[in-house]
Amino acid sequence: MSNMTPNWAKLREFSFLLILAATVCLTCVGLAPAYSHHLEGMDDPDFQAALTLWLSGDEERAIPAFAALSHNDNAASQLLLGLIDKTAAIQGPLIASLSREERVTLLRSKGGMSGQNWVHAAAKTAVIARNWVSLWQMRGGVEIARSFAQNEEPRAARVALMAEMNRRGTGFAPSLMSEAWYPDSMRHLTRSRTLSPDEVADLHPGNPTRKLAGLPLHDADLRNWLQETPLAMHLRAACDRHCPETTADCVLALYKGFNSYDALLVIGSPSARLVPELNFAQSTRGIQSVARHIMVRHTARTRDVMLRQLSEVDECTVSWLEDEFRRYAPSARNGYIAGE
Repeated sequence: MSNMTPNWAKLREFSFLLILAATVCLTCVGLAPAYSHHLEGMDDPDFQAALTLWLSGDEERAIPAFAALSHNDNAASQLLLGLIDKTAAIQGPLIASLSREERVTLLRSKGGMSGQNWVHAAAKTAVIARNWVSLWQMRGGVEIARSFAQNEEPRAARVALMAEMNRRGTGFAPSLMSEAWYPDSMRHLTRSRTLSPDEVADLHPGNPTRKLAGLPLHDADLRNWLQETPLAMHLRAACDRHCPETTADCVLALYKGFNSYDALLVIGSPSARLVPELNFAQSTRGIQSVARHIMVRHTARTRDVMLRQLSEVDECTVSWLEDEFRRYAPSARNGYIAGE
């Protein structure tokens, strides 16, 4: 027995090392998703400086800075610049005034007749960017939305679900809508695009989706819902900044300007990973994007009609929207001629 003691000691030591190694591996596996969410370059001081400029509304300095960083393989900058290029609602007057050639030079990488969106470059290292490329090229379905949700990009997940529904021409099965990641705000995207009174019984009386159950929607209830729902945080931030004395009416007017619950689902930060939703909502760029969203949803001819209707809800909101719309009027701006 005494001869076996050292062997048992070695065995116990070896077992301890195996357990330790297994623990370390499990810890690494547990941390892997957190690191997979990280975008290369997002902590770069130059990127953060450019991001601060962009959020403050300074396109003239921010966009060229993003372009320079993108050419230097900064994936975070590539993702953000690519999403700005693709999303009219977060583009300011500078980008709107660019000629085709100027836009290609400033916003895209080289390639093809019109350059290539920078998201393709970011897709080499970033899951979020790969999801956007797949969505734009229609190389997938619900799994893209699921991946966005798992990578903490809820707005992108909603955009992907809306795109998939439009592609299919129908909504989703109950089995999918019951999955934990599926947004509760999109329970209205059923296959029939209708809901029963029982299915909306737990919703706020001002939630617009109640109309799909044949229930009325009163402005007083809608106004109250807009003051509570996280979906309207961008509207509330804009009104807090520009119409603080009539905030509730202002938010209602902005919602009527969108004229769509689905439109409310897709506004917000281009990437919650790069700019948390609340930060974007309270930034100058985020607030300006609310007005720009409304602007691009209406033709020049229908904007006047829309503004007249909104003036019956809140004149302060109309005044602010008119000021924002005028910023995009054709004019010379820092060497760029709008409309050329």
